[in-house]
Amino acid sequence: MKTVATITGRALLILMVWWAFTEGDPSGIGFGLGVAILVTAVSMRLFPEGSVRIRPVQLWLFVLFFLGRSVVAGIDVARRVVSPSLPVDPGYITVQLSLPEGGPRWLLANALSLMPGTLSVSLDGPRLELHCLDTHSSVEEDVRAAEQKVARVFGLPLQGETGFSEGVS
Repeated sequence: MKTVATITGRALLILMVWWAFTEGDPSGIGFGLGVAILVTAVSMRLFPEGSVRIRPVQLWLFVLFFLGRSVVAGIDVARRVVSPSLPVDPGYITVQLSLPEGGPRWLLANALSLMPGTLSVSLDGPRLELHCLDTHSSVEEDVRAAEQKVARVFGLPLQGETGFSEGVS
């Protein structure tokens, strides 16, 4: 019964995205249904049903956190571009994540890539390598805050030791 609910939920979510992309135009519903079925089947194969569940309220709080951090980081990057006196020390930072494999780690890595000033370079097990505009800024604190928010989205406690190392580009 759990699988039926998962398949139905994913298909409905994909159909809602399709509806938004087509701006509610009913002329493409046949094609949209076909795409939704195909994408749902592929998503079930690539991302099988697991034990973690997304908490909708926490997801919305994460989206608000993400948007807020993106605006703040965007302003910081813009200031650095227009004011050469502000420090820029690009380089690589490797962070040991406490999130479990799968969706939680991928959400964190992709969210960090979308925030100005950081770019996820590689995700190898619990190690996330980031390229940062300024390795001396509060990158680790920002990653830990985002990791905590992602953990809440999935209802997960963070466990294990976390570590942080820095490299030069």
